[in-house]
This record gives sequence, C-alpha cells and structure tokens, in this order.
Amino acid sequence: MRRYLLPLALLFVSAFPFAASRADDFYRGKQITILVGFSAGGTYDATARLFARHLGRHLAGNPTVIVQNMPGAGSMVATMNLFHTAPKDGTTLGVIGGGTVIEPLLGNPQAKYDARQFAWIGGRSRDDFLCVVWHTVPVNSIADATTRQVVVGATGPGSRTQTYPQALNDLAGTKFKIVSGYPGGNEITLALQKGEVEGYCGWAVGSIRQRAPQWLTDGTLKVLVQFTAGKPDLPNAPVATDLAKTKEGREAIQILSADSVLAWPLMAPPGLPADRVRELRTTFNAMMADPALLADAKKANLDVDRVSGAEMQALIDRLYAAPAPVLDLVRKINVGN
Repeated sequence: MRRYLLPLALLFVSAFPFAASRADDFYRGKQITILVGFSAGGTYDATARLFARHLGRHLAGNPTVIVQNMPGAGSMVATMNLFHTAPKDGTTLGVIGGGTVIEPLLGNPQAKYDARQFAWIGGRSRDDFLCVVWHTVPVNSIADATTRQVVVGATGPGSRTQTYPQALNDLAGTKFKIVSGYPGGNEITLALQKGEVEGYCGWAVGSIRQRAPQWLTDGTLKVLVQFTAGKPDLPNAPVATDLAKTKEGREAIQILSADSVLAWPLMAPPGLPADRVRELRTTFNAMMADPALLADAKKANLDVDRVSGAEMQALIDRLYAAPAPVLDLVRKINVGN
C-alpha cells in the first residue's frame, strides 16, 4: 500500500505548485501597454512612465511595460479605446484624465462608456487643482475675474481645464474666456508662457511642482481659486465650492472636484477576470510603497500619496448616484450654457 501512496502523494504535491505557477505566470513573456490620454512631456505622461518603469518588476512573470501616448479630447480618445478596442485581459492599461469619468453622466454623445465598468487599479496621489494667471496679467483675485475677461487654455469638453472655468462662470460670475483644443497641459503651459493665454484653470498642484515648484512661491503664478475634494493644499487660496451661491451649485462643484481623488489613475478595460483585477491592485499597492519607485518619483518631482483602486471605484459609484437636479446643473456647465 505504501508503495502506491507515495507516488500519489508526490503527484498532489507537485500538482498544486504547477497550478499556482500557471495562474501567476499570465504575464510571463508578455508586454503591457499603458495608454496615456495626453501628449508627451506633461504630468500624465510622466506618471505613466513612472508606472511603466516599476510595474513589470512587481508583477509575476516580469513583463515588459511600454507607454503609448494617445491624446485627444481631454483623454476621451484613449478612454474610448480602452473601453471598446483594447484587449480585455490586462495587457493594456490606461492613464486618463479624472474628469473623463463623469462625461457619460453629462450627456456627452461621444462618451459611449460606463466608467463603473472599468477596473480601477489605483492612483499615484490625490491632488488639488488651481485656476491661475501669469504674473504679468492685471488680475490678482477671483473677484477681479468677475469684472475682467481672462483668457484660459483648455484641452476639450470633459476635461477639468474646460469644466472648471465654465463652472466658475456659471456659478460664481467670473468672465473666463475658454480657448479649447490644446493637446495637453504641457501645451497650455507653453501657451501661458508665450502669452497666447492669460491663465490655466484646472492645473494640478502636483503638475506645477513637477514642472517648476518655485512658481507657486516666487510670484510667477497668481492663484485665484482651488478645486479640492478634501483639505485644501494651499490654505490661503479660496476654495471653489465656497464661491457657488446655491446648494445645488456647491454640490455640482463637489462632483467636478472629485477629480482631485481620481487625479492620476491607473485603470484597465472592463471585463477583466476578478483574479486579474486583484493581482493588479495588489501589485500596484506594493509598487507604490517600493523605495525604488519613491526615489524615482522624488527625482521627477512627482508626489506619491497612493489612492486605492477600491476607493476610486466607490467614489465613481457615488458620482453615478448623484441627485438628478445636481447632475442636470453639471450637464449645463459641461456644455457651456
């Protein structure tokens, strides 16, 4: 009897590691592509490349990870690709603008996706977003922007660069003139420096610190207002929510400000197996705590304050459950009425 039991026992012992190896080695020999919804050179691009340099080391199988820029319509082009075209197996991931999440709620006919169906892996950090003007512009406060037109650059509908100044126009009486069509924040920044536009509304604090942190302290930028879903990053700058004159207006700005939690996301197309989503989230958490990544992020002036995929998913679910009158108001802001 022992003669038969020993080979049987060895069979079971060897079978389980083999099964685990097959499950863990999905990525072995594969390549992961991270689509970025903006042009090269900006903070979204830098965030995606930070992920790409470290993700493969933490995933079982150590896949190669590359970045592909797919700018257009405030990252709508990349978002649509991820939802409809990209393979649904975890070999294509995305870094998109957080504001793109709510576009289907706003009646945008181009936004043919449901953000709840994406697999939200995690975020690099929370962030606040500023409306600023260049130091040469004769505007010193948000009150000044209610009496003088301020030309600001924007990427396109659905992006915070367009919805934030429009929200202030509709709810706080400002006179921002929105010039849309820039591929990304990097191009808006260059336009600001060259005098093509006077301001940049929806500029992430983290992006400014990544590009030129002294601009926030040496007077190069004048901060008019900040959008945030939490504690303000700049205690001396007014918060957009406080400027709205009605309860619905304040709630509408809160929905738009949810972008501060969804600021720098890593996400995957819908339809991933649950175990693949768990693997990616667990890997992301470990990667974001890795001293090598933290040192790399510091060198690139990128803040790290990890947001879990579960928190992002819960926030998106709440946004989709917002009261109809508030969503109606956000829709009006989104279309510029």
